[in-house]
Amino acid sequence: MGAIQYNQQKVLILAPHADDEIIGCGGVIQKYLKSNSLVRIVIASFVKGKSQKYNTETNKYVIYDGNVRLKELNQSHAILGIKDYGFLYTDDKTEQYHSRLDVIPRIELSSKIEQEIERFHPTVIYIPSKTKHQDHTALHQAALTATRPYYWNGSVIVYETDGEIGFQPHLYIPLSSEEAEKKAKALNVYKTQLGTKRHPINPESLLIKAKFRGQWIYSDYAEAFQIIRLHG
Repeated sequence: MGAIQYNQQKVLILAPHADDEIIGCGGVIQKYLKSNSLVRIVIASFVKGKSQKYNTETNKYVIYDGNVRLKELNQSHAILGIKDYGFLYTDDKTEQYHSRLDVIPRIELSSKIEQEIERFHPTVIYIPSKTKHQDHTALHQAALTATRPYYWNGSVIVYETDGEIGFQPHLYIPLSSEEAEKKAKALNVYKTQLGTKRHPINPESLLIKAKFRGQWIYSDYAEAFQIIRLHG
C-alpha cells in the first residue's frame, strides 16, 4: 500500500464544511474503514438553522434549511460507513461562524483542534488545502499550528476540495471504480450543496477530477494529496 498504512489507524479528518470530507477524502476513507481503522470527521462550521448559498444558474442567493443538510450529512456518511463525526462550531441566532472562521483568532481555532486531538488520539490527520474560501484557509492554518510536532507528531496530509491556491500533490491514492462511484454517490446526497455538471460540487465533476488525478499514476481514478509530514 505504499507509504500510507490503512490498518490499525486512527484517522481524524478536518473539514471546513459538511461535504468537504467527501470531496477530498471520500475514497481514502473507504480504504481506512475496510482495514478496520477508526475514522472521525470534524466539521469546523455548521449552520443548523436557515442558511444561504449562491446559485450560479440564477445569479442569486438561495435559502436552505440546515436541518436538511444535517440529514444529508448522515445519509452521506452512512453510504461510506462513517459513524463518528462532530462540529467545532455551530451557528445559532446569536453566534454565526459559517464563512467567518477567518475572523476567529487562530489560537482559539487551534485550541479547538487540539481538544479533538486530545480526545481522539489520532495517528494521522487530514486537513483541507488553502482555497479561495476563507474558511478553508483559516482551518488549514490553524491545523498546522495544532499539529506542530512538539505537540503532536503523527502524519499530516492535505487534501483538495475546489478552488485550490497553489496545490501541488505529492501523493496519489488510486481508487477502484467501485470506490470512485461510491464517493460520487455519497456526494450526490448533499442536494443542498450541488451545482450543475459545470460546477465542481457535482458527482460528475468529481469523477472527472478523479480520472484526471488517476492519469498521474496510470490508474482509472485517484485522489491527490500534499504531504506535510509522514510518521513512519
